[in-house]
Amino acid sequence: MLGSEQDKSLTVSHPEFGTVTFHKRKGLRRINISVNNEIKVSLPDYVSYDEANRFVIEKSAWIRKVKKETEKIKPTLFDEATQFETHSHRVRLLKHDESYVRRVITDDGFLNIYYPQNSDINSPKLQNIFRRCILDVLLFEARHYLSQRIRYLADKYNFKYNQVRIKNNLSNLGSCSYQNNINLNLHIMRLSDELIDYVILHELCHTVEKNHGERFWKLLDSVTGNKARELSKQAKKINTKVI
Repeated sequence: MLGSEQDKSLTVSHPEFGTVTFHKRKGLRRINISVNNEIKVSLPDYVSYDEANRFVIEKSAWIRKVKKETEKIKPTLFDEATQFETHSHRVRLLKHDESYVRRVITDDGFLNIYYPQNSDINSPKLQNIFRRCILDVLLFEARHYLSQRIRYLADKYNFKYNQVRIKNNLSNLGSCSYQNNINLNLHIMRLSDELIDYVILHELCHTVEKNHGERFWKLLDSVTGNKARELSKQAKKINTKVI
């Protein structure tokens, strides 16, 4: 038996996947698995940890696939020639004489990341710092822009939702719970305005239609100018595993 059922969270060591963290959440209707540096499992508060663990075992093939895709990412992602853009910023890696990494956001839309000029830019430690700097900026942009945008689109098309959460997720761009709580992936801040709106509208439509049946696509077409399928294909090409 895994842990006490009164505990709201539990961390275990999986023989293949390493650390797996279980979190019980009120209002959740189903078990959700997030695959990142570690496996995170969210489960309804009435579901036992043993049942959630069996669910993880059942999904082992999917978890293995996602982790394999993640591991394909080459260690060195950023160098002096890096061209990387977020919704509001362009990333520049610049050398300086200091012994630490410094991040500066400029008024003209650049994210300047200064790093020691004598350091090895290919080192995993420095690459991870670059990733963290960019993820922090993506999260800052997402919290500011997405909260306003979803409110605007919900008002425009008369949708009702509860909470909005921003996540760093490898497996999807967004989700909507049965309680109409919406999760949005911070990496959508790397998309065009049209695709950002599509992801938001996709989840807002799920507040009305909980599956991907014909009524869902008809509703999504009505708010995307009959471009739902086309935009869906574009969104599926987005690689959220780059950083």
